[in-house]
Amino acid sequence: MNIKKDTILQALNWRYATQVFDKTKPLDSEILTTILESARLAPSSFGIEPWKFIVVENSDTRAKLQVAGYGQPKITDAPVLVVIAYRTDVKENISRELIERVSKTNKTEAAAFDVLKQMVDSTINSRSENDLNTWSKAQAYIPLGIMIETAALLGIDSGPMEGFDPHSVDEILGLKEKHLHATSMITFGYRGDDPATKKPKVRRDFNEVVEFIK
Repeated sequence: MNIKKDTILQALNWRYATQVFDKTKPLDSEILTTILESARLAPSSFGIEPWKFIVVENSDTRAKLQVAGYGQPKITDAPVLVVIAYRTDVKENISRELIERVSKTNKTEAAAFDVLKQMVDSTINSRSENDLNTWSKAQAYIPLGIMIETAALLGIDSGPMEGFDPHSVDEILGLKEKHLHATSMITFGYRGDDPATKKPKVRRDFNEVVEFIK
């Protein structure tokens, strides 16, 4: 695999947190699948994948989510809205599901992964419920970042957001009953007539944010 570094940096310099979307331009389903697949392939601690991605297509539901999102137009205007939620049942189910998944993928008996299970169980059992939720929430930001970059490389605009009432989102989508809690949302599509696209990207200098210790 040989992706030119200039391609990546150009895409990330082009990308911005899109607020205004072109409502007349739908997003190709194959492109959306690629973005979602990139999130599915995201890394996580021990490979536990404590997340779920909910693609909200129903217009009435999106209107309700817009209220929960303090009226942000992009929640209803963008072609695609994805809610990222983290698992709240980590202690009860995660390690068992992980071993089942690893065993199936490797076509090997589950007992062969007893050491991995012990490591995961030890980590989980040493943490309080609040700590586990904080851990899972932190993990759920990894696929968010990967989706943003994948979209940029594909020339697709994205609008990540935390500005919403997560408990209202949970209620609207029935997430609590599914042992999920909303942590972020992101929209995808094509930028509309937005003055922000003409503004330069503001970032700290490379040497301010990167330190080499030799």
